[in-house]
Amino acid sequence: MTEEEKAPAAAAQPPPKRKDVGTERWSPLPYLLRASRWVRGSRPVRWFRKDKRAQAALATFLIIVIGIVYLLLRDTDGPTTIRAVAAGDMACDPDDPLFLANSDAEGGYCRHAEVSEIAAAMNPDVLLGLGDYQYELPTADAYRDVYNPSWGRLRNQTIPAFGNQEYKVHEANTFTAYFGERVRDPKGYWSQDVGRWHVVVLNSNCTSVTGGCLRGSPQQEWLDADLSANRKKCVVALWHHPRFSSGLGGSDLRTKDLYATLYEHKAELVLSGHDADYERFARLDPDGRPNPHGVTQFVVGVGGQAHYPREDGSPAPELVGEHVDYDHSGVLELTLMQDRYRWAFHALGAAEDGVSVAITDQGEAMCF
Repeated sequence: MTEEEKAPAAAAQPPPKRKDVGTERWSPLPYLLRASRWVRGSRPVRWFRKDKRAQAALATFLIIVIGIVYLLLRDTDGPTTIRAVAAGDMACDPDDPLFLANSDAEGGYCRHAEVSEIAAAMNPDVLLGLGDYQYELPTADAYRDVYNPSWGRLRNQTIPAFGNQEYKVHEANTFTAYFGERVRDPKGYWSQDVGRWHVVVLNSNCTSVTGGCLRGSPQQEWLDADLSANRKKCVVALWHHPRFSSGLGGSDLRTKDLYATLYEHKAELVLSGHDADYERFARLDPDGRPNPHGVTQFVVGVGGQAHYPREDGSPAPELVGEHVDYDHSGVLELTLMQDRYRWAFHALGAAEDGVSVAITDQGEAMCF
């Protein structure tokens, strides 16, 4: 056979298979099988399989490791401790004669500068604003000239609930313009997490918010859904008009279903303003009866504009808090921890000298 005749036959043979780098499938299985046979037959493993104490020690070690990992990963969203201050009913009207005279006469009016100084000195992480930030007509000029130099120092830390004074201007637009992005929803209700706590802002101006505040309203249904989805252990709600109060305005039934919804979801706290006093209630159910699983309400309507007692001759309140102070402006300090909170009311002029600040109510409670 000539060389030319051999060539076609050679060409007809398939080329030898080539191991392409990068396309060859590598498997660890042979190596694992050899390793497992060595491990099963090794002296340490034979010893471990017979030693019950070693097995128990390893099990205990693994449980400890798993527990540590769980604690590190559980609810790590945010710092474990938050310092908050809360107040409502703050800055006087710029044309108020008592403000112009810089006087604390007639019930302690126009002390917004001194009260805001108490709050600012605490360097809080958050200011829980309880409404009625600027009296009497909350114009842009009043916010600029009165509120901003006092409480406005904490604007960027403020979570601002809507009060009734805000609605003296069409759709509360000077309020929403001043606080800007701090108002997360112009409807006046939303929620946000602060540290390990879930904060719910509600709008108790029930004739101004679409649908009102009763059960079945858009606001109440939103609250029920929000709390159902919440995974934080501790919950605080804020709105302006107090559900319970022994002050001049008294208890406000308009918020009863909002309060009841919080109670159903085992919320810890409700903070309100409106009445010009400080009052702390025991844990109460929606009907105002003491209940160990009830909601604790604070009324803190003493942010500087005024404080005053009930009028002489007015009917006795049907419910009075565990602690009530009609005589001082001040700030509520809250230390919000992972599973509990501490409170302290810093009252202006409550010290023995009649001028300095003193803590007149304080305590600590666990979350549910």
